[in-house]
This record gives sequence, C-alpha cells and structure tokens, in this order.
Amino acid sequence: MKTCTKRNVLLLSMLSLLVLPGCWDKREIEQIGMVAGIGLDQGEDSANHRIKMTQQFVNTTIGTKEGIVKGYFNLTDEGSNIFEIIRRTSMRTDRSPYYTHLKVIILSDKITSSSQLMDLINFFQRDHEMRRTVRVYFAKGLARTALEKKTENKEIPAFNIFYKSRNHYKTLEMPRQVTLGGMSVHLSSGESFLVQEIDLTNESEMHGAAIVSGKKTRLVGWLDKEEVSGINWVLGTGNGGKGGILTVVDKKTKKELVYEVNEINTKINPKVEGEQISFLVSIESEGRLGEDWTVNDAFKEDFIKKADELIADEVKWIAEQAIAKIKDTYKVDVAGFGEQFRIKNYKEWKKVKDDWDEAFSRSTVEVEAKVHIREFGSKGRKVPKIPKN
Repeated sequence: MKTCTKRNVLLLSMLSLLVLPGCWDKREIEQIGMVAGIGLDQGEDSANHRIKMTQQFVNTTIGTKEGIVKGYFNLTDEGSNIFEIIRRTSMRTDRSPYYTHLKVIILSDKITSSSQLMDLINFFQRDHEMRRTVRVYFAKGLARTALEKKTENKEIPAFNIFYKSRNHYKTLEMPRQVTLGGMSVHLSSGESFLVQEIDLTNESEMHGAAIVSGKKTRLVGWLDKEEVSGINWVLGTGNGGKGGILTVVDKKTKKELVYEVNEINTKINPKVEGEQISFLVSIESEGRLGEDWTVNDAFKEDFIKKADELIADEVKWIAEQAIAKIKDTYKVDVAGFGEQFRIKNYKEWKKVKDDWDEAFSRSTVEVEAKVHIREFGSKGRKVPKIPKN
C-alpha cells in the first residue's frame, strides 16, 4: 500500500512539472514589435514586381524623460517578396515584428491591378501568427498614406481604420468588411467580390468599393458610394448592408424626405429562354421616416402612399445604375446573381459556371421595388385634448 502511495506522489510530482513552467515562453511587452497595420504598395522597379511594404508598430514605450511619445511608428522596406521584407525590417529595429494582433492590411490600386492577389496574400495565409480575421482594404493611391493619416483623437491609424469600417451597418454606401480568410475563399472559388475602399483624399473616409474579379484574381475597377448603395439594395440586409438611409426629393415641394432602412428583402428570380438568361430583381423594404422637410402630416394615407412610391422609384433607379455598372462596364457579378442561378437552375448553371462573369454580362436584368414606411416618429401626430376638471 505504501509503495502504491509513493508511486502516486511521484507521478503527481512529475505531472506538476509540466504545469508549473507556464510562462516559459513569455516575452516582455517592451520587447515585442506589435504590428497593427500593413500597407502594400508597388515597388520602384515595377517590371520585376517589387513590393514596398509599410508596417505600423504600436509604440509600447509609454513615455520618456522628455514626455509622452507618439503611440506608433512606421517602417517601410522593399523586396521581391513579403518574407524578405520582414527579415529586412527585423534588422532595422530591436523589436522583431509580431503579427498576432494585426488588425488591417491595406492594398494600393497599382499593386492590386498588376499582381495576382493570391500571390500577395500567400504569406499572410501561411504564417502561423496571422489570423484569418484580419481585415483587408483597398486604396486609390499609396497604401502607406492611410497609415500616416493623423486622426482627431490621435488614435493609431490602423485601429482608426479598423473601427470605422465596422460601421457598415449604419450606411448603404459601404460594403461589408472582407477578412483575409474571406478573401482567400472568394479567390479560391473564382468568385468576384467587393472590398471596402479607403478614400485617401478625405481623411481616410470609408465609402465606395473596389471590385475584384475572381477569375482574374485582381482589381478590375471601382464603385462609388451611390453604386455600392445600389448593390446593397440588391443583396438585401441578409448579405449586404444592414442599415442606412436614403434621401429623396419631393417633386412638388422640392424638399427632402429621409428614409431610414430597417430591412431589405430581395428576391432574384432567373429565367432561361434558349441561350438567353434573364433576371427579375424584386426589392421590398420596410423602414421609418427619419426626417421630413415637406411639412406634411405623416399620418395622412395619401402622403404615406406618395412617399412609399417616391422612395421605391429612387431605390429602383439606384439598383439599375449599379447593376449596369457591374454587368456592362466591368462584366463581373458581385451581387449574388450567380448563386441564385445555381440554386434555382442548376442544370443550366453547369453550362456557364466556368465563365459565369461573361454569361452574366450577356444577361438582361429587370428591377422592381416596393417600400413600406412603418414608423413616422412623432411628427404629424395629433395631440389629444386633456379634459378639464
């Protein structure tokens, strides 16, 4: 019995040795080169596909004798591949780059239109420190500029971009965020998609979108904020923007009505006649009257009907313009037409799936829209009379 007890004690002692050194690989925060953002630009020698990469390091030194230091610093290096650049950066700073807390990757228009995106994100997919939830953005101009923009509250630019981009649920002028993992899935499946755009000309404002061709695996064009709004109306709140507003002008009074979107339900119905593919896009939305400058009683039935029709006409026009842009100008499907065609007409889908963007560009699309204002706020309500005692 005593022998058995000694064995158990010895076994527990040996197991405890595996638990006790829990911080064997700890690293002091002052020694970590925590990278918050990365910007990829085309190098000086574009013929040899050189890459210029800017890394934004979080400055973990809180202060010095001279006072508080800036919360970040940027280092830019150039090379023929990402790995080479990172190793070169390691020789310029005593803090080796650490990517577990990386928030954003920004790609410039030049490098994304001339290089294969699968090649550009190859390292980020392979490295063990990289998370697939890192957000990806495109910019017209130098990507490093976005990491140099001063923010009002002196926030680290990479963090500022990350948090602003999460507000896509408050506007229809911005597509949903794209992660590193999501981009990899789109590119691997040959599916075209939208990426949030950083407007470098306006304090790094987030609106508009870059169009990435799944077949070409590169940037092929841009959508402005109104065209992104049109695509979000087609996608609906299930797949596109989750909210936002739409401003329309009353033809009679020349004053504005502001419609706040609560929900968008869109149905895309494909039809095949011979070799001709057509789609009927039925958009239906419910929301509230957020602002009214026409000085009307919102509880009058005629006014409600008129406002519904006015907003629906605007929705139809915006959606038609956006569809024309992706279908006729860029010849890519970023609005889910192919997915609905596959689900509802798989036999015909198999004939065109290998070159769907081209087949989509030859299709015809009809749009119809219905809007229902369900809430009006307090304007137009009749105040009940309080009886006298």
